[in-house]
Amino acid sequence: MANTSVKAEVLARPHGWQQAQVVLLTGTVVDKGTQQPVEFATIALQTPSGKVLSGTSADARGKFTFPKVAAGSYQLVVTYLGYAPLTHAFTVSAEATALDVGTLSLSAADQTMKEVVVSAEKDLIQDTDDGLVYNAEKDITNIGGTAADVLKKVPMLSVDIDGNVEMRGSSKIKVLINNKPSSMMAANLAEALQQIPADMIKSVEVITNPSAKHDAEGSAGVINIVTKSTLMQGMTGAVNASVGNRTSNLNASLNGRKGKTGIRASAGGNLNNRHGDSETEQLYLRDKLSTSGDLYTENREIEQASRFDNQDQSGFLQLGGDHDFNDKNNLSANLRLNKSFSDNERVLTSEENNYTTQFQRQFQRDILTEGRNQSLEANLDYTRRFQKKGQELEVLGLYSTNRNNSQNHLTQLEEATTVNYREEADNLVANKEATVQADYTHPFEKWGKLEVGTKAILRQSESNHQLFSASTAEGPLDPNPRRSNIFQYDQNVYSTYFSYTLRVQSKYVMRLGARYEYTHVAGDFISTQNSIEKTFKNLMPNVTLSRTFEQGKRLRLSYSTRIHRPQIQLLNPYIDSTNVYNIRYGNPDLDAELTHNTEVNYTHPIKTTTVNASVYWRQTNNDIGAFQFEELVTRNGEQIIRRNTTQRNIGRNAVYGLSLSTTTRFKQKGQVGVNGNLYYTSLQSNALQKTSAGWMYSLNSNASYRFLETYSVQVSGSFNSRKFDLQSRSTASYSYSLGLRKEFWDKKAGLSLNIENFIGGNLTTRNSVYTETYVQDLLNRYHSNSWQNNYNRVVRLSFNYKFGKMEFKPGQEKKGIVNEDKEKAGEIQVTDPKAPATGKTRRSNSKKKQ
Repeated sequence: MANTSVKAEVLARPHGWQQAQVVLLTGTVVDKGTQQPVEFATIALQTPSGKVLSGTSADARGKFTFPKVAAGSYQLVVTYLGYAPLTHAFTVSAEATALDVGTLSLSAADQTMKEVVVSAEKDLIQDTDDGLVYNAEKDITNIGGTAADVLKKVPMLSVDIDGNVEMRGSSKIKVLINNKPSSMMAANLAEALQQIPADMIKSVEVITNPSAKHDAEGSAGVINIVTKSTLMQGMTGAVNASVGNRTSNLNASLNGRKGKTGIRASAGGNLNNRHGDSETEQLYLRDKLSTSGDLYTENREIEQASRFDNQDQSGFLQLGGDHDFNDKNNLSANLRLNKSFSDNERVLTSEENNYTTQFQRQFQRDILTEGRNQSLEANLDYTRRFQKKGQELEVLGLYSTNRNNSQNHLTQLEEATTVNYREEADNLVANKEATVQADYTHPFEKWGKLEVGTKAILRQSESNHQLFSASTAEGPLDPNPRRSNIFQYDQNVYSTYFSYTLRVQSKYVMRLGARYEYTHVAGDFISTQNSIEKTFKNLMPNVTLSRTFEQGKRLRLSYSTRIHRPQIQLLNPYIDSTNVYNIRYGNPDLDAELTHNTEVNYTHPIKTTTVNASVYWRQTNNDIGAFQFEELVTRNGEQIIRRNTTQRNIGRNAVYGLSLSTTTRFKQKGQVGVNGNLYYTSLQSNALQKTSAGWMYSLNSNASYRFLETYSVQVSGSFNSRKFDLQSRSTASYSYSLGLRKEFWDKKAGLSLNIENFIGGNLTTRNSVYTETYVQDLLNRYHSNSWQNNYNRVVRLSFNYKFGKMEFKPGQEKKGIVNEDKEKAGEIQVTDPKAPATGKTRRSNSKKKQ
């Protein structure tokens, strides 16, 4: 096939489209030989003379839509790399309300391109049936960063300074990698996100109301991180390197495909450092009775200051491959190894004053925590396609292990001079997980499609914590049985589901489904010889109704039920008393929480602007949340007030919200997006006899522009309002970034400079806690203010280089997330790298018919 250039030009006022009855035009593009869909095929709508009126591209099922076509004669020109162009003439009658042009079959081209450069301009944010997609590879401010940096810019998501992720104000989410669960993500999400280079991420899918096919885990929804891959023939590779004051990384990838077999490999490493300081003021007011029976208030105050310096190193190796035995059978496999090291130093100084008894105490704790983590993930995926298009069976097996060993070294100095306490702690956490699932899809010629499946997840976890302590600098370290524990935990989840989707006249979509999950939990405390055993049986319905109007407008109503099971770190009763005034431990009696999600979504395209608005309601009746209380204890012969932080099923949590996003494009050279989320949270706990309610919101925006062909600039920013729960409040946080990029060597290489939070280097947040408890009918009041200062200025210089040659040949389309009824506008440019660099491309006006 000769070198061509095809550009789908979307006109603001297309000829013949005004003041007339319009119809919805649909069709499907398939490979003539295999009858498989041709995803991303470009479809240009033209007049019979060849004038381009509009353009779009096919989705993962090969389907395309033109929402507004007036009566008259037209032709469709269908093109895709590796295929010969196809021209299809048709007529829209004045009486028609909708027209399906049927199946358009593309034939393989006579020749194969030796080398091509593909540029596909996508919107940074795209709407889908279940949520949205953030095309991370189009955001140059992500280059050289980590997955945590990427998620900060995704609408509906927020990431705090510690790397904790929330969706619409909730941290109870499920994170997938390429639609598959990851033990690395489940064990420690914040740490795992730091280990994934942003350069390897293609897009992030936010699914607010997943279908019944998805696991029900994750009360707020699902985040799917999609990594880069290729189906093209030949061999390519990429090298990405960055150096910065906070994060530096180096990673490389290699992709190859010959005939029916593809292989891929990637490896990389990351260095990350974070430092800052914090201050805490704690005030205790405790009613007491004097010996004479008079009531008075004991006043105690504790002031603490902390400095921390965290150093993290991580590396990974990933291998994968797939093979098409024929056009109906495919087998793929993937293996990933991760390893990380961390050294976290902290100096904690404490001063306690009892203004009633004039007691005063000062001491300092030097704390070093060394962490070592390694994990392995392997999966095998078999897909069987049948004669009927869209009918397929997929069987997946997955196995993962994760081993985390941390050692804690603590030295306490009284009056900052004399060592009067030491402790050494060794904590080993080992997780194993095996998954087997089968999914079957059966399309009906006129009645939509049916999806059914079953799944089994077997999890084993063990936590072995041993602590040794001494009361002098040189004394022997003796075992501390009270603070040592071995905890074994098994969680098995068995599920089955069905989901039925019906589409009527390409305007109406109805999806009905249900998922049943049976969960068995068993835990043994070896040290104390206690055990727990629980069973959960949950039937979770799912329904989505949508209506597509002219000009691409769409209204969607959805309801789903989700579940959130407590992880082992919330169940483990091990006591963390690194801070003697504030201890933390898990609660093995936690129950899983069930959440009801309802959402109404409306999408309205206006020329080059797309507006997306959602109204949603989320309610959990047995919400898992932090619970804090105070108690008076004796330590080393002295009475101190100690705060306890644990978890409880605290009660009802209802959230009512509105999210709004807009994206505007500027003639394929730039775009501006603004996203906001406003929600009202109502918390009510009968057990704590407390209620709390109020408004919260988040905003993020981005703007990008490409100029002089090889230069681009992008700015982004985010703001998260104050947050609260039943017992605490925290202040707002924000971040902003600026990215500059220069491409060279025929756009095979690029140099990027990214700076974040360059105006103010430190981000200060405050957290306030207020509790009241009665002990023997006497009131105990506690109030705490904590300030944390994080050095948040980031400067990062990145270089990336792509190499190798690829040949585009018709082949089997691999399965992915299908976003049906989604119009994809953009351009695909094919240029000959050996041709003179004129900055222009040629437009193909081929009218050859097949």
